Amino acid sequence: MMDDPLSRALREEEDDLNFHLNNHSAPSDLNDPDVNEKISSLSISHSHNEWMLPSTNQNKEEVDIDCEKTTIYVGDPKKHKSNLDSFITYLVTTKIFNDGVKINESNVRRRYNDFIWLKNLLDIKYPYNIISPLPAKHTFSKKLHAVADDGEFIRRRMIGLENFLRRIIDNPVISIDPSVQLFLSADDDTLHSAQQQAQQYQSTSTAPIISSSSNPFRQPMGRGKPIPSEFSRTENQIQTLQDNFRKLQRLTRKLESDEASAKIEEEHLLTSFRQWLDIERKYDENDSFINSVCDAQQRIVENHDELLKFTDTKFIESINEYVLFTSIVQDILKRRAQLSENVIATDNEQMFDQLTIANETIKADIQRWTESKDKELKDVFYSMANKKVDFYNQSVDAWEQAAAKLAPSNNKR
Repeated sequence: MMDDPLSRALREEEDDLNFHLNNHSAPSDLNDPDVNEKISSLSISHSHNEWMLPSTNQNKEEVDIDCEKTTIYVGDPKKHKSNLDSFITYLVTTKIFNDGVKINESNVRRRYNDFIWLKNLLDIKYPYNIISPLPAKHTFSKKLHAVADDGEFIRRRMIGLENFLRRIIDNPVISIDPSVQLFLSADDDTLHSAQQQAQQYQSTSTAPIISSSSNPFRQPMGRGKPIPSEFSRTENQIQTLQDNFRKLQRLTRKLESDEASAKIEEEHLLTSFRQWLDIERKYDENDSFINSVCDAQQRIVENHDELLKFTDTKFIESINEYVLFTSIVQDILKRRAQLSENVIATDNEQMFDQLTIANETIKADIQRWTESKDKELKDVFYSMANKKVDFYNQSVDAWEQAAAKLAPSNNKR
């Protein structure tokens, strides 16, 4: 069977390389540029062609690592009451897969304050990385159609906490931080002991990266010093993005208000239909006409309630979250500007190295965050549009089913 020229050329290169290795080449031969070039070309070939098996154990390990995937779920809320405190814990499940096969799973219970501890710790340890915001202590938006019950608020919080952890795991640097691994796998006693040690260290340490009172990055941004145009453009873009998100935030609240008003009207209409049915039943006990109308209207009210929950939980909360995200990015850029001014003022070589690392960290994180933002918002808007379409289709279907039940009656009459 004939093979294509690319496969034949790659095979010839691999055979040539194996010939060198099998004939006990001297160490100097392995440093030969031609041999190194062959090794490099094969590595590239393996990384870009999944159908080619790697020829060394090192390449095999690299392929296996690339297949590793971590998933995180937050759920199963439980209330805990004591004489002094009352709180809710959530089950955090972490699953690690390698090439689609689960190789590890951990289940721990965490309360909201534990998430706050992790968030604050990461903010201090990684001042130039974008750390995802946590869901607010209280709901962002006031439900206009009804008072939000505890169950709905907890459901929104679980989604926010899961998003927080998922974004941490997606960051290749922060995901391997010992505090993150401790949060995801340690028992309660071990975690609480680590939290106490961290608090003691922060209260006694004079290191600027730990003590917020002495940290120069926490000071107000200086004036009069120019910053590179690259970061100046980024600041302007983030400000424009924040303005647009705030406009969208106001628009979504108006949409929620309109949807809530429409649902109230649907509920009033359902009440009228039920009163009509009660009156008709006095004269015709099996009045299928009004009964079918009530059933259709009941389905519409239920579907409208689901639409409102989706709008509040999935759509509005996502927009609110990205308003917070833009503020986080702005704070990072301000810390970077302050560091830049300190470098100019002190001409300190070590601080210059810190600035270089900060610049590269910010660039990489903003690029990663932008790609994630575009994908998440695209999914949110698509989901919202599909939910709207589903709602109207279900409403039409409810009335069509009611009309189908009424058709025989109308024909008899």
